[in-house]
Amino acid sequence: MAFHNKAAIPEADEDKALHRILEGTARVTGELFFAALVENLTRALDTAIAWVTEYLEPTRQLRSLAVWADDRLLPNFLMDIEGTPCEAVIRHIDLVHYPDNILEFPHDTPLAQFRAVSYMGMPLLGTDQRVLGNLAVLDTRPMPRKPRYLTILHIFAARASAELQRLNAEKDVQKREEKYRRIVETAGEGFLLLDRNGIITDVNQTFCGMVGAAREKIIGGTPPDFSTIAPDAFFLRGPARLSPKDQDFSDHYTFECSVRPVKGDEIPVLVHGNILRDDHGSIIGKMAFVTDMTSHKKSLALAAEVQRSLLPGRSFSIKGFDIDWKTVSCDEVGGDYIDTFDGGDCGSKSFSITVGDVMGHGVDAALMMMTARAFLRIHATKCQDISRLITEMNRSFTRDARQTSRFMTLFHLAIDPTLRCLRWVRAGHEPAVVFHPFENRFEELKGPGMALGLDENYIYQESLLTDLRAGQIIAVGTDGIWETRNTAGEMYGKERFCQVIRRYSHLRAEGIIKAVFADVNSYMAGRKRDDDITLVVIKVDAFPEADMDFQI
Repeated sequence: MAFHNKAAIPEADEDKALHRILEGTARVTGELFFAALVENLTRALDTAIAWVTEYLEPTRQLRSLAVWADDRLLPNFLMDIEGTPCEAVIRHIDLVHYPDNILEFPHDTPLAQFRAVSYMGMPLLGTDQRVLGNLAVLDTRPMPRKPRYLTILHIFAARASAELQRLNAEKDVQKREEKYRRIVETAGEGFLLLDRNGIITDVNQTFCGMVGAAREKIIGGTPPDFSTIAPDAFFLRGPARLSPKDQDFSDHYTFECSVRPVKGDEIPVLVHGNILRDDHGSIIGKMAFVTDMTSHKKSLALAAEVQRSLLPGRSFSIKGFDIDWKTVSCDEVGGDYIDTFDGGDCGSKSFSITVGDVMGHGVDAALMMMTARAFLRIHATKCQDISRLITEMNRSFTRDARQTSRFMTLFHLAIDPTLRCLRWVRAGHEPAVVFHPFENRFEELKGPGMALGLDENYIYQESLLTDLRAGQIIAVGTDGIWETRNTAGEMYGKERFCQVIRRYSHLRAEGIIKAVFADVNSYMAGRKRDDDITLVVIKVDAFPEADMDFQI
């Protein structure tokens, strides 16, 4: 089959024609670009056929992106390169020219029917010099090797390479987006994507299920429309509303709140989010995964109920002493420990109170606390002095805690009403304080002793304070009190703690505890609690001459 190119361009006008051809391909991309490329290439070189292909290296095949022949585009096809001129282009990674040889192409491709006798092809190379494809012209007449042909082919090959790389990059991005979309859509957690001003731009089906609303009903709203999140939460603020302090805040955040469904009860959730930034560090949006915590909260509620059942009963009272305590966990369960013991079973008139604090908080700390409680109660039945009691307890606790890398501080206080004295063992815990109201001074109950769980062979020592008097106040707490921070990050401090005790020393033990907790909460100013808090207050009322009356 012979061809006659009606739109052949005289060499005298080649610069003008080339300019016109480049303009013809400049305004299109993708499939339209490749179609315009091969059409204009045949006109520029006055050839019968032009095609541009993508090389499939694993199968050694060329897949046509556009084929122009007989003044029309042909359907795209797949072709093995073995035995074709294109194989030499791919193998040598260079221009290959057959000026007038008879060429063979596979019979199952459209190129075979044109019986081309000449060929000029050039590889399309990526930035890493890897072969991406092939650009070639073919003709039914001999094709001389003219510099003009080589220049034009080089120009078109460079443009084709750039466009093919752009398309491949787009495909890669599209594949990643599709992959991430499938991950997000099939995730068991809810997903939200927000713009820089906190407006929801995308959600997945899981979050729609939580809210009980269609996707289009949620998009365009804000998280506070569907949850208990405060509207002024820092991660919802637009860039104009962020303070310099907010700008320096971590781009990752985790918090708990509740989703408000259209119908039904609120759903407790845990939110893991990220602030999204562009290459210059400017905020462009936010994203968050939302986990339904309903089952988890039910389990924690049961664990909290069990832990509360282990607290001393309010029926514990000692004649001549006003005793009260309170413990608050920052999570559903905590690692603070409080317990009471009377000496009746061992023939003693003294009574003891223990306050402990396991490193950390939450479920794992609560489990360690219950382990410590069990060991202390077991060894307390042996009726031994308190230094030996804590030494034996530490030996058992350390053997159990060794694999967890956790430790526990503890303050064990024994009061002997008959001798009017205090004995205590301090195992790494903050010293208890005694307020002497008539002298208007505080005294710390210090003493040696490392935390439990560090050295199973450590021998603890007891300390002694004599001459207890009516009106004195003994306070034993955990560091969650004085390490409480306000919104500025400043600690509450033990000095302020003592000031509250002094100010309310005229109250009963219960009133003093209420005053301390109220002041701590006021100091926090709405900030989330970071640690568990426990406080025991013992107020000496009197020392009756008669035998002490224990009521457990």
